[in-house]
Amino acid sequence: MKKYSIIALIACVALMSACGPKDPGLKDAYKKYFKIGVAVTERNVQDPDQAALILKEFNSITAENCMKPGELHPEPGVWNFEKADIIANFCREHGIKMRGHNLVWHSQFATWMFTKHDANGNPVVELDAKGDTVWVERRSFRRPAPGETPSFTPGSMPPMEVTMVPKYVAASKEEFYDSLKVHIQTVVNRYKDVVYCWDVVNEAMSDSDNINASYEDSFRKSQAYQLCGDEFIKNAFIWAHEADPNCGLFYNDYSAWTPAKRTYIYNMVKKLQSEGAPITGIGMQGHYNIFDNPTLEDFEKAINMYLELVDDIQITEFDIRINEEAGGGLQFSRGEGQQYTEEIQKKQEQKYKDLFAIMRKYSKNISSVTFWNVSDRDSWLGANNYPLLFDSEYQRKPVYYTVRDFKKNK
Repeated sequence: MKKYSIIALIACVALMSACGPKDPGLKDAYKKYFKIGVAVTERNVQDPDQAALILKEFNSITAENCMKPGELHPEPGVWNFEKADIIANFCREHGIKMRGHNLVWHSQFATWMFTKHDANGNPVVELDAKGDTVWVERRSFRRPAPGETPSFTPGSMPPMEVTMVPKYVAASKEEFYDSLKVHIQTVVNRYKDVVYCWDVVNEAMSDSDNINASYEDSFRKSQAYQLCGDEFIKNAFIWAHEADPNCGLFYNDYSAWTPAKRTYIYNMVKKLQSEGAPITGIGMQGHYNIFDNPTLEDFEKAINMYLELVDDIQITEFDIRINEEAGGGLQFSRGEGQQYTEEIQKKQEQKYKDLFAIMRKYSKNISSVTFWNVSDRDSWLGANNYPLLFDSEYQRKPVYYTVRDFKKNK
């Protein structure tokens, strides 16, 4: 056992002894309902104090970023397992199971799979009629050099710079599938002893808010969809099942409670299941806010819709921010200047209370609820959005007790 793991375990035992049996963790309070999970980085599990908190409060762990395709597999034949292995080994050492996140996602994807490569793994350059390399423009935001004063004001777009790069030959659908299958089965096999379910495909549906959209228009027009249609989703589930027939296989998406997106997801899952896709669960990302995202009525309606297709639903990326934005997009306010007033705190506590009440109601079919990060300090939303149960010093906030002590707070 590694040194940091021993220290973390000792710290955890000391913390639990000090708190005593009258101070259960979240996982203990919900042991008759569902697993309580958390998304972590390798740094979280290597810090003794944070590791102790994780061991006390949670019984399911998700790697926040380091198991995503582009992180694990950035180039043909190149695998970066170090960070993912640190988290997986922490779970193995402490008897905690993992949610695998994720195998296919348009963002942080192994985009090299869309380019044809030669036998040596080099991208194949497109040539013109004379046999010369075809060059194309690549536009990107220019970052200021170290010490350089930015020439744009806050809130405006940074200047663009244009460079010329070779144009590469696109991979065929068959070549893409060959690469994707190897990726999926390599990853699933490596972690099958510790991963109890995978987000096989993540965020493949459109953000369009048109409940009457055609089936084709309900999809995000990602590179994979443009090349393969919905077939890439079906194949990803089949290949993951081949690698681990005993693993739960989830489709995962944000805003999965809205009337439009829940309809898109429902129709896609129903169709692909009929074609043989072993989709066993649906992950509802919980990137919510304290206002009307989600509405309680629509949240429950979505759960009931999905239960027509699967027996297992998970709330996979749970946080409740204090501004009016929500969902999984990256264009959000990180909360500069926002105040965590008593009124805001009460709204957040009520939202957590109401959502957990619904989730407990459906606990026979909700197998886990995963908080997206350990504390406000770690949150992708920024600490000033105060989205989680632990503050920036890893201390319990009042909302923690709203969630944990639901029997006392009836």
